[in-house]
Amino acid sequence: MKLNLALTLSVLGLGNGQKMANSYGHHLHPDFAEYRRLQDCSGQGTTWGPGIGPPPEGCDSFGGGPGGDAPSGPGGGGGGMGMGGSSSSSSCAITSGTCATDGSTNPGADVSNLSYASSTGKFSGSIITNQCNDHERIIEGGGSPPGNNAASCIEQTVPLSTTTPQAIPSLGMLALTLSGGVNIYSAFEAGFNDCAIDGMPCACDGASCAAGMDVGACEAHLHYSCTSEVATAMFMDTCGGHADPYHIHTDPVCNYSPDSLTGHSTIVGVSLDGYGIYGKFETSNQRPCDLDVCHGHVGVVPASTDFVDIASSSVYHYHVSDADKYPYTWTLGCYGDPENPVDLATCNSLYDGCGTSGETETIFTAEYPSGLDIKLWCPCFEVEVPEGCSGDGGDGSDGSDGLERKSCVVGEEGGCGEGEVCVGKEGDEGEEGGEGGGRRRRRRRLFGNLDEDATKAPEPTPIIGECVPSQEL
Repeated sequence: MKLNLALTLSVLGLGNGQKMANSYGHHLHPDFAEYRRLQDCSGQGTTWGPGIGPPPEGCDSFGGGPGGDAPSGPGGGGGGMGMGGSSSSSSCAITSGTCATDGSTNPGADVSNLSYASSTGKFSGSIITNQCNDHERIIEGGGSPPGNNAASCIEQTVPLSTTTPQAIPSLGMLALTLSGGVNIYSAFEAGFNDCAIDGMPCACDGASCAAGMDVGACEAHLHYSCTSEVATAMFMDTCGGHADPYHIHTDPVCNYSPDSLTGHSTIVGVSLDGYGIYGKFETSNQRPCDLDVCHGHVGVVPASTDFVDIASSSVYHYHVSDADKYPYTWTLGCYGDPENPVDLATCNSLYDGCGTSGETETIFTAEYPSGLDIKLWCPCFEVEVPEGCSGDGGDGSDGSDGLERKSCVVGEEGGCGEGEVCVGKEGDEGEEGGEGGGRRRRRRRLFGNLDEDATKAPEPTPIIGECVPSQEL
């Protein structure tokens, strides 16, 4: 299949027809520096660039970054919130030059102008970043990351809009990490050609990926269908990112602890609608049970002073995913509505690509050797209920809070992780927490089973409880 290269070449630079194993779809490829040398791309920061205007034809705007026109598929990305509220800045400690693969050229984002409201869960203000990777770039299986990322200092304002719900950009920034101001993108790529037929941008001979296919489905399809080795180095590094400017598509495991034994995952970043994005866990190694289609929900977030002062409260926030099968929606499906959880129909209405007229593409993978038809430019999917989520308690709840927690013995030490308390529940002695068995049971701390009317306490009966994050009590 031959891609419409108008999209990719407008942000990539003119291809030379060579079979480049480590070319980028809508990103810079290793020969881009040479191509720019042959073009008149001077004037960045003066006549074009962030906050000024789009680059000259043939000069990169990194897939719709600040100052450039975001290439948008029919999924509504061009109409989604993103790519605005950004301007060039000279306040970064490192404002230019090549980004080091070890992360040393990103000293951290400047979030001094960013504040957090614990009553709403919203951030407001701005983030200043040079957009370099802030962790070492390691390619699984070995090899070096392709391309030469360049520092580009910008100041991004959040939130961009208060309209809810809203489409995310199909391509380009939808959020920034708090640690380094690294761009977070959707799962979509702008496509890869078949090297044997059309040349760059391509990843292998014998197969291609259409624009608007998510990067996970694309990679799985290429590994199954290509007749030559797939250049995996152009896909995600072990931190979930790639390309120029460096950006994250998948689970950002370098920005939070991927093995959470201490409760709710820490914050990863801030979406352009102002709400926080957290790691994949709601409590000890348990994923959220009630995410809406945007990947958000209302729940208690942990207090933090790591980047911005965050007080623990129950607010709307997002969680990333570590999906290992289609659909690979790792970041957001849309910008959500805290008052009305976004369902599939509402999300679909935000994107042309999710409608009946949306384009489809057939992929072939090890999981789907006979083929799977997927919609292009459509990020809307029901979030699969993870293991550990309990059944229905009669009103949509299970009588607790939807989580199957670790069991423990009340009063015994060492049964729960750090930051958790072993708590018994009314109903353990046969009660269901008051009238109506479908109601949520109230939790109570149990400190023993002492008989106050006796001169000597009887042998206590062990009370089996569950490990609960202390901030929920």
